[in-house]
Amino acid sequence: MKGIFAVLVFMLSLCGCTQQKKESWNYGEGYVVAKENDKVLVVRNKVANINAPLSEILANESDAIWLTVTKDNSKAVNIGDKVTMAITDGIIEQSYPGQAAGTLEVRK
Repeated sequence: MKGIFAVLVFMLSLCGCTQQKKESWNYGEGYVVAKENDKVLVVRNKVANINAPLSEILANESDAIWLTVTKDNSKAVNIGDKVTMAITDGIIEQSYPGQAAGTLEVRK
């Protein structure tokens, strides 16, 4: 009986080793996938098909945030650009996609 218990504990410990912990997104960099007036939608990873419907992009991307930016800042970025983000007031609404006020800068 002790042998069966030992094997069971060993097998369960192996199962725990195979799980990969997802690294949290620090909202520092991302890719622009949509723009609406003074809001810009940024996702963490580069999107393979930037012309796909937004619902499809969001279904495949777990990290996304709508940033409310100035009109000049919105005009300075284009869909597909890699950007650096700064959350101006430090508050991120935890909806999906998240929402915050911020600034964007295009990365070269």
